[in-house]
Amino acid sequence: MPGADRLVEQQYAMLLRRDVARLPDLYATDAFYSMPGVTVRPIELPALLRTWTGAFPDLVVDPIGSVQTAGGAAVEQRLTGTHTGVLHTPFGTVAPTGRVVSWDVVDVVRVRRGRIAAWRSYFDWGQLIAALGLHVDGLSREAQHDPLGLPV
Repeated sequence: MPGADRLVEQQYAMLLRRDVARLPDLYATDAFYSMPGVTVRPIELPALLRTWTGAFPDLVVDPIGSVQTAGGAAVEQRLTGTHTGVLHTPFGTVAPTGRVVSWDVVDVVRVRRGRIAAWRSYFDWGQLIAALGLHVDGLSREAQHDPLGLPV
């Protein structure tokens, strides 16, 4: 029975291969996937992730770190891609900007009986919107940097 680390690895590999049609097979029937502003059932997940790979066809995932528990995992990564397709957001659609952008994501995954029971993807829409050079009232902000000059 696969643990959280193996299921997370499988989902990321399927996303990077753009082989998302079989993602629901990794999930329990009553599971869900959520990100800020959106929650879907496993059967709806391929369509949701296709919107991201459509907006960022060269999307890559760079792992930063992870923590494993008996019932799940938390994984931090940086996503990078060129915004050449339409991005669908809870705030509306964003036409391609042509910008190469990076944003940080933390995924918290719960596993039950060898299947994903819940996948919560956390990221800052403001960070992504600002990187795209856009403004959404109450959401966008100036890119911030730490003392080493790294984006916060």
